This record gives sequence, C-alpha cells and structure tokens, in this order.
Amino acid sequence: TGNQVSDKLYLNQGNFQFKDITGNAGIDTSSTSWNTGVTTVDINADGLLDLYVCTVSGHLDLKGHNKLYINQGTTNGIPTFKEAASEYGLDFTGLSTQASFFDYDKDGDLDMYLLNHSVHPNSNYGRAAIRKVSDSLRGDKLYRNDNGNFTEITQQAGIFSSKIGYGLGVSVADLNNDGYPDIYIANDFFENDYVYLNNQNGTFSEVNTTQNLLGHTSHFSMGSDIADINNDGNADILSLDMLPEDLQVLKASGNEYAYPIYQNQIRNGYDYQFMQNTLQLNLGNGRFAETAFQSGVAATEWSWSPLMADFDNDGFKDIYIANGILGATNDMDFVNFISNESIQKRLGKNMSEAEMEFINKLPEINVANYAYKNLGNGTFEDVTTQWTSNEKTFSNGAAYGDLDNDGDLDLVVNNVNKPASILKNTTVETAEGTSGISIHFKGTAPNTFGIGAKVTAYSFNNIQVFENYTTRGFMSAVAPSIFVGLGNAAQLDSLEVLWPSG
Repeated sequence: TGNQVSDKLYLNQGNFQFKDITGNAGIDTSSTSWNTGVTTVDINADGLLDLYVCTVSGHLDLKGHNKLYINQGTTNGIPTFKEAASEYGLDFTGLSTQASFFDYDKDGDLDMYLLNHSVHPNSNYGRAAIRKVSDSLRGDKLYRNDNGNFTEITQQAGIFSSKIGYGLGVSVADLNNDGYPDIYIANDFFENDYVYLNNQNGTFSEVNTTQNLLGHTSHFSMGSDIADINNDGNADILSLDMLPEDLQVLKASGNEYAYPIYQNQIRNGYDYQFMQNTLQLNLGNGRFAETAFQSGVAATEWSWSPLMADFDNDGFKDIYIANGILGATNDMDFVNFISNESIQKRLGKNMSEAEMEFINKLPEINVANYAYKNLGNGTFEDVTTQWTSNEKTFSNGAAYGDLDNDGDLDLVVNNVNKPASILKNTTVETAEGTSGISIHFKGTAPNTFGIGAKVTAYSFNNIQVFENYTTRGFMSAVAPSIFVGLGNAAQLDSLEVLWPSG
C-alpha cells in the first residue's frame, strides 16, 4: 500500500535545473490511478515524442486504464499532451507493468509488447502448463500496429499470456543476429523467464522454456537490460534478483526454496532458477554462458533496475543498479510470523487496520545503488563509492541520458518517499582526453526515431555494437538515441548504421 500521487513532468532548463510543468502540459493530475512503467514513442509519426504510461487496474479498489499522451507541440516553450489511448486501441485495463515499442514484423511501423503482472498466489503455482492458458487481466499482450490502430495478436503470435506471468522486466534486442528483434521477459517468483526468438513470419518461439536456452536464470527476476557487454557483436542479458552482498542481511533472509520444493517445481515443468543476478553472455552460437559470479555482479541486495551503458567513456559498457525496498518480506522473522495459518487465511481481505500494523515492522533494505566499471576482460569493479554519492535510498526506476549535452551520460533515479536523484557525470571534466558521441536518428515515417536501428562503431581495435530501443531497466525508458564512448580516441574510425528496413 502507499499514497497515490500524480505523475510529474519536468522541463530541462539547462545546467541541471528543471521546471515542473505537469499541470500546464495536460498530464493527468487527479491521482485516481496507480501508474507504473512509462516509455516514449512517436505514435503518430509527427516527429514528436509521445508518452505511454502503464496503470494497475482491477485489483482491490484500483481503477483506470493505460494512458497514451500525444505530444501536441510546444506553446511558449512548454510541450502539451492529449490523452488518446482509446483512439489507438491501447487503453488496456489490467495489471500492467511496462510497455516496449518495436517493429517485430518489420513492416515499417512500431508494434507493442505489454508486460503485465499477476496477483495469483505464489504458493499455488501448480503445473507449468498453466502458462499456456490465457488470462485477460494479468497475462502479457502483444499488439500489432495496423495503420495506426493496434490489434491484440498475443495467442497467434506465440506469446504466453497466463496468470502465472509475474512480469517485471521487458527487453528487446536481436539476440541471434538475424536482423529481427527478439524479446526477453523477466518474471518474478517461480515462473520461468521467457526468451522469445522472432520467427520472421509474425510469430515468436519461446526457447528458454522449451530448449533451456539459458541453462539457469534469476529466480525472483526484477528488471532487465540487454547490451553488448564485451564488444563481441552479440547482445548479452542482465537480469536482477535480491541476493544480499551483506553477510548479516544474507543470514537473516530467506534464500532458495528447500530442496524438496525446488525439485517439485522442476518436476512440474519449471526451469532451473537461483536467487542471484544473472549475466547471460551471448556466445554467438545460439547458446549463453551465465557469468554473474565470475564477473563480480551476482549480489547487489534487493535490486530493481539494471542499466548497461558506457558511463566513463572508455568504450566498454558499465552497469548501474538501483535497489532497496521499504519492507523485506523475505526476512525470516517475518516469514515465520506470517506463515501462521490463520493469518494466511485472512491476508488481503479480512484483516483489520490494527492487525495490518505488523507491515510497519518489516525490516528495510536501505543501501546505496551499485555502480560497476567494466574492466574489459569479462569482469567488473565495484566503483559505487568512487562514482556515486553512496547515499542509502529505496530506489526503483532509473534512466540515463546526457542531460547537459557535455559528452557523458548522467543518471536519473526514482526513490521511494524521497525526491528523485539526479547524478551528474563528471567524466568529461575529470578524465582528461576522454570523449563521447551521441547519435540521434531521423527515421522514415512512421518510425521517425529509427527504433530498432543497429549501430556498429569502430575506433582503434575496439568494435562497439548498439541497438536503438528505449524501454530499459525497470518501469523506465531512455531517449531514442545511442551514446558511444570513445576513450582516448579523437574520433571514430567509422560508423555503420543498419536501419530496421535492412
């Protein structure tokens, strides 16, 4: 539970000064809905970025639908928006987490994957075959763009849409280098993470469940991101979990399920999952090697949003992780208390406010967000204290962008019960000789921002590969552009852009 407050829209005025323009911009300020993920898209091909906001509805007393704010242009320097989700067929009502726009059928316009989340009790997981039974409220959805009208084609496209999909992260990239976008879905709790490979005919094949593509995944998967972390031209996957690094927290926390329960899940059709962050290194042969422990990024407390980007301009993508939670429900004292049979029967429906007071006694996971420097040899160095303020927060969503246009990536992080954090990157000022290039795309309408464009940047002996997708991390999105760190190079040797059209 929490306080419902209105969304906020801030205008960048330069020099890290922002102005709240929410009311003047036409953003809903009624605070009647519980909004979750936000992403950017030019839905009507007018060259202006629109906003798609996900909403939780149909659970308890939460109401509303997903919102699509169409950019009307600027008046006196202030952008204004008009809500028009119903006009495009995108006014979904249900338990939405996040959306990602991409051209899955390569017909030139942007389609949408809608990630939803279940409230099906974790204890009643049943057999994995449940994932083949559709659920209109909680199951994921795939929408095809038909000349500006979105048609839901989830089942015919081969997408799971069940009540056991606990979707917290959606990432899009070309995982097998066949020129078509694929999808990675990070599912919380017992359900597998999904890897959808694009069949190039309007359908997908989920290959993690059927072929055990990844070997093992995070158990309680949170946010995810995809990027070429080792500059070999292949897209790698980072998914977060809640393995504590602090020994005291680790010993006080519930970890993996007991062996009999774990084996029962395997027998019921669920894959191998472990409570740890997973870094899936793409081997380029249709297989992945999971290297999080070897790479030094497996344990980052209760984590939410991973971002892989070059924050020090050295030509290798680093990692930023937003984490923390107000109430750690895996604390063993709490687990022992709430396991009481009478409490279990009353949870969520028949408990008085006085009985619910125990929630306020839940332990807090209040730690600094992590920053890791890519050492270029498959491992990462924890540089949290050197790169950040090391402030302890309860953080969830995060996004990067060059906010001051100085040639390095800054960070914006959402915090619970505190103002958002803005982290100014001082690489250009402090690291002599380093520089970076921001690449912006002018695509052919209706994909005006070139979503799905693939960029290969060559400098010295270094080859960097990027894909232009905006939805990243956890309930968050970045600008439709790509940032290339040059290290000590004065310029790129060459730059190759492969447009979605081929």
